[in-house]
Amino acid sequence: MDVNLAGVHSRIVGESDSWSGAWGFQGGVEAEVPFTCKLPLTYWGGFNISMQGAGWEDDWGEGLFEGTTRLWYLNLPLTTRYYFSNNVYGEIGLQPGFLLSAKENYDGESYDLKDYVKTFDLGIPLGVTYAFPNNFGLGLRIVPGVLNINESEWADYKDRNFTVALRGIYTFKKK
Repeated sequence: MDVNLAGVHSRIVGESDSWSGAWGFQGGVEAEVPFTCKLPLTYWGGFNISMQGAGWEDDWGEGLFEGTTRLWYLNLPLTTRYYFSNNVYGEIGLQPGFLLSAKENYDGESYDLKDYVKTFDLGIPLGVTYAFPNNFGLGLRIVPGVLNINESEWADYKDRNFTVALRGIYTFKKK
C-alpha cells in the first residue's frame, strides 16, 4: 500500500482563453490489486482528494478582474505499473473523478460554481516514480482530463482539467 502527498500545478485547458495555472495539493492512498502476470506489471487502485482549478483574468467592461477557480475532486486512480527495475516504475491508467466543491474567488468574495461544473470527470494518469530503499519514493504524475467540465447552458466552449503532481510516496511493504 502507498500513501502519497503531492504538490499539484493545475490548469483548465481548452477553448477558453483566460485560464492560467494555479497551485494546489492532493493526498491519498493506493493499493496493489492482486493479479498474476508474467510481465513486470502490477495493478493499483486507490483514491485521493485533489485541489485543482486555475487562475484567470477577464475584462467585463469595468477593468481587469483576477481570480481563482478551485475545484475539489475525489479521484479514483486505476493504474498499471511497469517496473523497469526494483526502484523505477512507469504507470498509466484511468482516473474517474467526482466533484466535491467548486468555488470562484475574486474581489475578496467566494462564489459557488457547482451548478456550472460537471460532477464527473475522467483523466488519464501517466507517471514515473523512483522508489528509494527506505520505503520512500518520489514521483511525477501528469493527468490530462478527457471530458468537458462545463455544465452551464451558456458555456458553448469545452474545457478540461490538466494536472501535474510532484508526489512524495511512502510504501508499506508486504511482510
